[in-house]
Order: sequence, then C-alpha cells, then structure tokens
Amino acid sequence: MGKYTARHSVSEWFNDLFTPETRLVVVIPAYKEEDYLCRTLSQLLLCDQPVFNVGILVVINSSEADSASLEASQRAFANRIRSEIGSKLPAWMELKVIEAYGLRRKHFGAGLARKIGMDAVCSSFYQNQMPDGIVVTLDADTLVDENYFTAIGNWYDDPSRSGANIYFEHPLEGAEFPSLIYDGITSYELHLRYLMQAHRYVGFPYPFHAMGSAISMRAVSYARAGGMPRKQAGEDFYFLQKLIPLGNFGEITDTVIYPSPRISDRVIFGTGAAMSGHVSGATNVNLTYNVRAFDDLSAFFKRKNELFKMSAETYEKWTYEFSGPMRSYLLNSGFFIDLEVVKQDVGGEAGFERRFFEVFNAFRVVKYLNYVHEHFFEKMPVYDAAIALLEQMGHSTDAFFMEKDLLLYFRKMERDYPLYIGSAGIKNA
Repeated sequence: MGKYTARHSVSEWFNDLFTPETRLVVVIPAYKEEDYLCRTLSQLLLCDQPVFNVGILVVINSSEADSASLEASQRAFANRIRSEIGSKLPAWMELKVIEAYGLRRKHFGAGLARKIGMDAVCSSFYQNQMPDGIVVTLDADTLVDENYFTAIGNWYDDPSRSGANIYFEHPLEGAEFPSLIYDGITSYELHLRYLMQAHRYVGFPYPFHAMGSAISMRAVSYARAGGMPRKQAGEDFYFLQKLIPLGNFGEITDTVIYPSPRISDRVIFGTGAAMSGHVSGATNVNLTYNVRAFDDLSAFFKRKNELFKMSAETYEKWTYEFSGPMRSYLLNSGFFIDLEVVKQDVGGEAGFERRFFEVFNAFRVVKYLNYVHEHFFEKMPVYDAAIALLEQMGHSTDAFFMEKDLLLYFRKMERDYPLYIGSAGIKNA
C-alpha cells in the first residue's frame, strides 16, 4: 500500500483522512448527477448501523472540455451535498467530497473518477494503518437495501476474504420509466446472467459480473491489484480481471443493490448504452451469444491440459479435433504464441493449469465470442439461449414462458449458489 499510494498521490484534490473508527468507505463518482445522487445518499443514511463507522466519498468532477458554467454547476452541487446531506449524517457516518475539475479529456470518465476516489480511500486507510479497511464502489443512481452496510461487514468478518461483488437487481417495473425501458432491462439483465452462468458451465475459473456499482475489496487488495484503471468505459471489467485472480474473492448475496435502467450516452457499452440503443432501435437487447459458442469453449477447456506436453509443431494438427469455429479462432488469434510464453515459465502440469487462464482470460473469452459470431454464428434470442443453457445444465424449463420468469430463476440461482475463489480455486461460498 505504501508503494501504491506513493505512486498514485491524490493530494491535488484530497488531503483529508477518514477517522480511524471508519472501517468501510463507499466511493461514488458524480458527473452531472443532480437528478439522482441526493436520493442515493439519503437512502444510505437510512441503512442499518454496522459495528463500525462508515464513510461516503463523493467525487464531483468535470473535464477540461466542459464549459465554465458546467463547472460552476458542479461546484454548487458539491456545496449542496455538504450542506444538505452533511447536516443529516448519523453519528456513525462521515461524508467527504472531492472536487476534481478540468480533468484531461483523454482519460475523463467514470474510471478516472472512481480511481481518484478509491486512491484517496486507499491512502487514508494506509495512513491510519488499516490495510484491511473496506473500499466499496457505488453509482450515483443506484439504491441499496437497508442491510447494505451490515451485510458487507458480516461478509468481511472472515479476515481471509479480500474482495467481493455485491448482488444486484435492476427494477423491472414501476412508474419512473416507460414500459419500453423495463422490457429492455429485463432482456439485458437476463443476458448478463446468462453469460455468467455460461462461463461457469464451461469451466471458466473467474465467472463474475463486472458491475461498477457493486464491487468491494480490502484496501490492501486494491493496491495489490494495481488500482482502478483510468478507462472511460469498462473500468470495472478491467479492474476485476486484476483483482479476482489474486484469490479470496466471492459474492455478497444477502443484500441487494438496485442499479438504474436509465439511458445514457456517456459510455459506448454497459447498461446505459444498451438501454439507449434499445430505445433508439440501434441495438437489439433481446439477442445474446449463441449457446453453441459456449459448447465449443467447454470442449476446449476440458482438454486444455493436453497442451502442456505438446510441442508447438503439433498445435495445428490438434485443432482438427475441435469444431471449425474453435479451430479457426485458435489458429488466427495468436493464442498459441501467448501460450508458449506461459509454458516456458511453468515446471509442471499443475502450474500449467493455473497459468493457462492467464492466457485464456476474460478478455480472450470476449474476443473469442466476438470472433466466432462475426465469422460463424448468429446471435440468438436471449430467451432461447437461456432455456438451452438451463436444459444443458439439467434444469427443468417447463414453467418458463416469459423472459421475466427466466430472469427471476437466474437471479435465484445466483443468490442460492454464490461462488468463492479461494487459494485452491472455485467453491460455493
């Protein structure tokens, strides 16, 4: 942590410390979030009190490309948060606001805002000599259950645990959004849960959601993972690919966060972008990756250890034993080149099995899926894909007639069978 905080100083924006009694801090980026943030903060104030104090760190920011009037609006909003929310804090809660204006356009986005806030929390925990302090990410438009803090605290009562995702559910009905949005988010969330269950089914060792509003970790784990990247989109996905393989990562499923299904044009992918495309007709959230692509991936993963004793000259012949799409991807993606680098550094098959997924990691799974759907497969309706996957997993599907029915079942699967990445691999939490 000392090395990390020395390299990633946030003193330009933040020189304050949370009190030593504060053991958990929630970081919330807020760029033009006047319509949502105060509601989220007000709900956090109503949460059950945990056995430790809690901090909330809001990062109010702007880009160098923003107008002077927008920056002035952000400054006024920061003062409003301090006065309106700060005056209502319970004794066990601290609120701090970072104001980071004129950030470079090249890096400006949710990733940089999260990084500024999380780096500040990491520095505070380090200076308070609390490497086990808990850092939590939340979004300005995301509501939480009353037991949000207590459930997170209970999960981290086990000192061996270093990080966890928090279970989420998008609202599927209500008066806040039109029915078009609720229909779209039902399909999109089913797509997300289908993908995660498919990853688990094929034997991928790190099958977790990447939801920026639902990540938690100890401060020392944040530093070990190299901190949040400054990416304008997908920062949560990239960060988790560094955090999860460190081990002792799981899922907190006895509380719920509720991300908003609102449309957004700030990022090119994710929930907001998916909803924007759904409303405009530019994208079809009812489609997802073909289940056959996962069948091929499963067959490959089951035989991956055969690669350890193979020479590079025999790889191409070996690929003929797989489907055409899988063979094409393996031969045209540079996979075997990367594999040879790993093989030179391992001394036995057990080590190879662990290191294999450094090569065929979550990034490569995404690239594989995109490649085979560009050249071989058509995407399929998410309802059909989810049904097919459940049947392959041995579940009865006779009772599912609507996407919402399927989604509720997938939700139950996740809550009933959370996973945990320990030092010896995946197990039920």
